[in-house]
Amino acid sequence: MKIDEQKIHIKGPTGNLEAQLIKGKPYHNNGKIDKKNIGIIVCHPHPQYGGTMAFPVVRMVYRTFGNLGYPSIRFNFRGVGSSEGKSGNGAGEREDLISVCNFLLNGEFGVKRILIIGYSFGAIIGSSVVSEFDEIIGYVAISYPFSLIPQYIPQAQVDKPKFFIMGDLDNFTTVSILKIEYEKMPRPKDIKIFPGVDHFWSGSENILTETIIYWFNNNFK
Repeated sequence: MKIDEQKIHIKGPTGNLEAQLIKGKPYHNNGKIDKKNIGIIVCHPHPQYGGTMAFPVVRMVYRTFGNLGYPSIRFNFRGVGSSEGKSGNGAGEREDLISVCNFLLNGEFGVKRILIIGYSFGAIIGSSVVSEFDEIIGYVAISYPFSLIPQYIPQAQVDKPKFFIMGDLDNFTTVSILKIEYEKMPRPKDIKIFPGVDHFWSGSENILTETIIYWFNNNFK
């Protein structure tokens, strides 16, 4: 099935942000917008380690939700690809994500709620802005590297659904660190650790995406 994907630019704090958009399909229930009017934003790994929205994990998660009918966006943080500006050391990237959230909520997509899905550095940034919007209903953190920017960990400790996923061969963090930080997270929360999977999820993108969809369907009906 061909996905109707389009390249767009979103106005950010330091210039345009390069993005890809799948508009999805509107949900209707007896002529009214259905309660499942959720949009998806997927955040990519650290730019200084080559992270972009083209990473296979980012692309597959975004396209899977888009194919299911959810308005979905993946985007490049400032200074990546054709996104304008330069690295913001985390603080600037949070501003970028806030701009993308506003774009999705204020666009003609029927989006009233947002789920943030972040991978690696994107998990840090994504989870840190969840409390900035009542409309953000929760987040998925894939391979969250807790030691990278630890000052943002408290902002991830929100009382919204959250799902932490990692492989037990991750070379940027460890299962023991994840479990320690997970215990500090308030409920609702879930965790899944995949055996034999490293930080890059090569060859495991399908099972990762299926796991996220299963969790999503059980939390947001």
